[in-house]
Amino acid sequence: MTGIEELLGIVLREITPTEEERKKILQVFEKIREALEKHLRSVGVTAEVTLQGSIAHETWLRGDRDLDVFVLYPEEWSVKDVKERGFQLIKEAVENIGRVEVKYAEHPYVRVVVNDVEADIVPAFKLKSPANIRTAVDRTPFHTQFVVEHLKNGLNNDVRLLKKFMKTVGVYGAEVKTKGFSGYAAELLVIKYGGFLNTLKAVSEWRPPVYVNTLGDEALFREAVRRLVEKYPESIIYMPDPVDTSRNVTAAVSMEKLSKFILSAKCFLEKPSLKYFEDVGEGASTDIAETIDERCVILVEVEASTGLSPEVIWGELDRIRDRCVKFLVNHDFNVYYSSVWTDESRRGVVILELDECEKPAYKLYEGPPFTDLNRVMDFTRKHAGKSVKIWLSREGKLMSISRRSARNSLDLLATRYNEYLVSPHFKNSKPVVYRVTRGNIDVLASKYGINVLRDLTRKIEPWLLDCTS
Repeated sequence: MTGIEELLGIVLREITPTEEERKKILQVFEKIREALEKHLRSVGVTAEVTLQGSIAHETWLRGDRDLDVFVLYPEEWSVKDVKERGFQLIKEAVENIGRVEVKYAEHPYVRVVVNDVEADIVPAFKLKSPANIRTAVDRTPFHTQFVVEHLKNGLNNDVRLLKKFMKTVGVYGAEVKTKGFSGYAAELLVIKYGGFLNTLKAVSEWRPPVYVNTLGDEALFREAVRRLVEKYPESIIYMPDPVDTSRNVTAAVSMEKLSKFILSAKCFLEKPSLKYFEDVGEGASTDIAETIDERCVILVEVEASTGLSPEVIWGELDRIRDRCVKFLVNHDFNVYYSSVWTDESRRGVVILELDECEKPAYKLYEGPPFTDLNRVMDFTRKHAGKSVKIWLSREGKLMSISRRSARNSLDLLATRYNEYLVSPHFKNSKPVVYRVTRGNIDVLASKYGINVLRDLTRKIEPWLLDCTS
């Protein structure tokens, strides 16, 4: 068996960017920087163009060609100046050097694509201290400063290993779509525990709720956690931001992603394998064709009233998914699995797998024992008008059979959608509901891409299978 250090060496050689790749990305940054600085000079604005994010931290992975460029405007500007004037200056500066897209999240920014390198250019403040932060993005330069100062002696490569591990097992990304760990969280974990393997050893011992001391000083950490628990009561892992201790870096992490991270860490340490670093294929529609007709897999297609940002549409779709599940459970359907997919603009799909698509016409109700007269009377009054039969069982319990008000899950979803389409941009949508079958699986795969059905095609995570074999 390959030694663990040798295994990690193999992985590192595969995920470390090549010199050619590094040169290409930095050339694009220089091109963007020069265009920005030239335009800013021409209008008499003093600002600093900086490289931020994983490329500045030296923790980016081979193949990732995303630049984070921050234009830092004077501190005396107003927030409105930065978000409006600063944003407009960026847009004007880069409109002729590549394909430009305007993006609006919590903070507006410009995305420009140059030679297949995607750069997000963000207007922010040039601040002397993180205590003066005025917008959410103002922390980023201080994050870069902190990470660069603390990732010494090759620890940046340990971050690369951790990021690749997280991506493979499916816990990387703090956006609503994933609800996992951000790149900055991965960097803080490696800084805290001193390397990739040490991080996995610590993670394997985690028990929710998890508290990670990223501040060093124990008293400072305890006080920060006390405030974070009040601010983020639903979090299951607390990791104070060393740059801004009022912020929980891991506030977005869900129980599903935390438990997957802990389990995968345990499995890797028990049985190290390259499978924890290998990309998983998309699968094929033939993978589920043999069983799909025997299962109840339903797609609920919806369309928003207007184009939405990725964070908004993923969030609203997840709310619809949650309401779908509760709606079906309230009508006696057992939902095995639920998920969502979106084109990150307007179209979305809720994926549901149920125990059965249609219930019998009648439902059995078990009532109280004969010894409890008050409950017997209540049960009888409740069921007398709608039951076709009420009787005492051999065990002395009251029983009844009543006709169901709704039997078919697809009909329920198709006709009573006002009860689950409650998200603002979807509440006026009329969904298209249908069951996935052998006859339409190829059409669905070509319509949405096989990734929509990926979770149904994959029987078990490759790394988990490897761990138990």
